[in-house]
Amino acid sequence: MELNKRDFRTIIFYNFKRGLSTQECHGEMESVFGTECPTLRTIQNWFREFRFGRQTLDDEDRDGRPATAVTPENVETVRQLIEE
Repeated sequence: MELNKRDFRTIIFYNFKRGLSTQECHGEMESVFGTECPTLRTIQNWFREFRFGRQTLDDEDRDGRPATAVTPENVETVRQLIEE
């Protein structure tokens, strides 16, 4: 089973609440997940967010281009353009 970002963030939050240091958290996660484990820097960033009161594990909305532009409407529009 592969874990996604939110799964790893949940584990990081759990370790944060346990009072582990970032290095201890990274060490435990690395021993279990190996190369799939988030980097120490990522864990440090999330610990900082939790210390400042962050309440969610989801990515925050950002300005700019969406991660994906594939929608049924876009597919249909392109299909029509190709057929023309």
